[in-house]
Parts: sequence; C-alpha cells; structure tokens
Amino acid sequence: MYGATRKGRFETNVRTAKAYGYYGAQKLVKSLVGDTGGVIRSAIFYPAVKDIGTLADLVNRVSWYLPHCASSHPQVSIAVDKTLLNTNLEDLAPPASQECYIRKAEHIHVVDSRAVDLSQADAIMLWNKESMFAPRVLRHLTRLSVVDPTYYLVLESVISQRLCAQTLEIRERERLAELSKENYKRLLEKVGHCDDAYVFGTGPSLDRATQFDYRGAFRVVCNSIVRNKALLHHIRPQLLAFVDHAFFFSPCRYAAEFRRMMLETVQEFQCYIMVQDFQVPLLLAHHPELEERIIGMPAPGIWDMRSSELIRTLLARRGGMPTPVKIPGHGEEYNFPTLDRFYVRLTASIMTLFMLPVVSSVCRNIYVVGADGRKPEEKQLWDYSSSSQFGNLMQTILETHPAVFRDSNYMHIYKRHCNEFKELVQYGEAAGKRYYALTPSHIPVLARRLVSGGETQTEPVL
Repeated sequence: MYGATRKGRFETNVRTAKAYGYYGAQKLVKSLVGDTGGVIRSAIFYPAVKDIGTLADLVNRVSWYLPHCASSHPQVSIAVDKTLLNTNLEDLAPPASQECYIRKAEHIHVVDSRAVDLSQADAIMLWNKESMFAPRVLRHLTRLSVVDPTYYLVLESVISQRLCAQTLEIRERERLAELSKENYKRLLEKVGHCDDAYVFGTGPSLDRATQFDYRGAFRVVCNSIVRNKALLHHIRPQLLAFVDHAFFFSPCRYAAEFRRMMLETVQEFQCYIMVQDFQVPLLLAHHPELEERIIGMPAPGIWDMRSSELIRTLLARRGGMPTPVKIPGHGEEYNFPTLDRFYVRLTASIMTLFMLPVVSSVCRNIYVVGADGRKPEEKQLWDYSSSSQFGNLMQTILETHPAVFRDSNYMHIYKRHCNEFKELVQYGEAAGKRYYALTPSHIPVLARRLVSGGETQTEPVL
C-alpha cells in the first residue's frame, strides 16, 4: 500500500498540504475581492498540449465532464502547439482505459497557445500541475482549477463535476434542486409505511444476503451491487446509492460499465438513485431518462466552508480525506434527511453518507448486510464480494486516475469510517432507532450488534 512507509506518508502529506493549501488560497482571495462565482460559459485548458495522445485524453475527459446538452452550452478551448492546430477532434481515439465520449465535439476547439488570452475565459483548467505556480496563471488565481489526474486523489474528477454544475444557469440549478426534493418526496411516500429497513454493503458477506427475506421493508443497495442480477431480484431495491468519483463518475471503462448496469437496474426495478447534489447535472446531461428517479442530496463539506474555517481545517487535516465539519447553518453533526431538512453530513463511506441516514429518517429498525469492514492484514481498504464487483476493470480506474490509490491512507480512512459509523448509530439510537448487523463485521459498532437466528428468518432474533 502506498504511504505505508514513513517516506510515503510524508510525500502524501506534502501533496495534501499543497493541494488544499492552493484551494484555500483561492478561496481566501475570492472572499477578499468579493468573487461569488457565476455561470461558466467558457473554459480553456492550459498549458499547451504538444502530443496527440494527451490531446485525445483531454478531449475525451472534456466530452464526459463538460458535455454540450439541452441545459448547458459551455465553449471549451484547448491550448495546443501549432503542430496540432488542424487536428480533427472527432477522429481522436481516447486511451484504452476510457470509454469513448468523443461523439460530437462542436463545443471543443483547439487554439494556438501563442495567442491565448487567459483573461477571456470564465474557467482556466490546468491539465498539467507543473503550471500551477506559473506567474502567467497565478494572476488569474480565482478562476484556476487544477485538473491534472496525477495531482492529488480524485480532485480532477471532483472539480470537473462541480464545474459541470456551474455551467448551468442559476434557474436551472434551482430547478434541479427542487427536482431532487420532489423525487425524494416520492421515495418517502413509497416507503413511509416501513418499520424495518435493510441496507446492503459490498463486503464478502454480501454473498449470504439471499438467506434472508426482505419483503415489506425499505431496501437500499449501493455501488457495484448492480452487477449481481440474481441478488437484485432477491432484494428488489427501492434506492440505489453511489457517489465515488473515480469508480462511478469517471470516463474510465469501469465507471462506464457501472452506469450501464445502473440504468438497467433503475429501469427493471423502478428504483430511485441517490448521489451528491452537484453530481446531478453531469448524470442528467448524459442520461436525461433519469430525471424522474434521481435524488441529489446536499452533503456540505470543505467546499462550503468560509475561508477562515477552511484554513483552520486544513491545518488539522491528515490522511487524504475531507475533514468532517458541522453542517453550515445547523448545529448538529448528523442529520436524517427530511423534506424540511434536506441534507446529510459528509462522511467517508456511502453507508454513513446516504444509506443509514436515509433509512433512519423513515424506519425504526435498521439491519445491515455485507458491511464487513477491514481485516487487520488487508492491504487495500477492504475486501469486496466478487459477485458484486467489476474486478476485471479495476485497472482502468488506476490508469485514468493514477493518484486515487497513491494518495489514499487506508488506515486513516478506515479509522474515520469506524468512528463515523459509531457516532451515527449513537445519534440514531438516541432518537429511538435500533441497528443490527445480519452478517459478521470487523466494524466494532456492528460487531457488537450482530444478531443470530435461522438462515431464512424475516425478523432476526437478538
């Protein structure tokens, strides 16, 4: 695991400080000059691209992250060396690790790097991190975004998704926010009678999920469970939650295959999907058929902090994960979302981010399946059920987002996950909820709540 050595941890900490320090400086300057942001109608990728392979990679990423669609019309320029000025972009072939999204590229243009005027663009996209301190670009600090995939973790994907949302007019953003609440209302009406809920992780013990009967309960699945068709037919989910930027919101082939099976799942089971609010515009741009099923849940984090709060947080952060914060405008650290209180706290896993808070807003008894946690000897974050994972495509994530595994401190992430799981369960139990694990788990709060009983029982016995 990268970062296991002292040198590796030091290098990761340096990249962490550099990445978020840069973002913190941008936020501070914006607050000083009164820059509140606005609609992004034009973007330029800089510095100059000098080879056809890099250009094909960028054009494909732009075609995925900043598409031309009914509600968004960004004009994107890519600065290139003079030898690439006559390139036909639609003839380019993306890297083998990526699905091809270069279908129509009328909104993407190559421009001579010698004639580039950075002041004319609403957003300056630095595809090469070596240029982030160049004097020519620093004078435009408030409009800079580092989208080099080798920069830090998956900031390239997060930033690109947020920029996609910013290409929408304010009225359209408000419409999508209301759309998410309306779809959430429909979901709550569908499951509001349920007293029990079952949430399904993707750990190895998920393979035991067919031993139980889930009829009459609120059923929530996540992530790559969409690959396991037999299990889906047994569960018949009402909500599918996913959020990971590299695994599900990427041009890589892993993410493309996930989205294909996600669409099949939504169509077959008429279930809803839940993502973060800023991810809604990107998904709908490519899949407008999801409009009646998508729920974009706000999860405020460092992007929503004031600059002074951000700087204090950056000084205390470690381990390559966004530091949890109290929800802006509210006193509590956790929330079970309702229509009047439509938000959750940003946490380290999909289980604590969306799944447990959502079912806890409706049900009294919550049963967890397939949340195995991490064995002490494991080198990755944790093991997965092989029947619910696109293992043959994992390499495409690494090739498309080379920093995501390099900068992940699995020990810290898992420790934070266990702490948040415990705090969330305690928060729910104080509100009268009850939580049980149906399958074994290394997560302490679940291990203490493991139930026993027959293999096919509907209501487990303590």
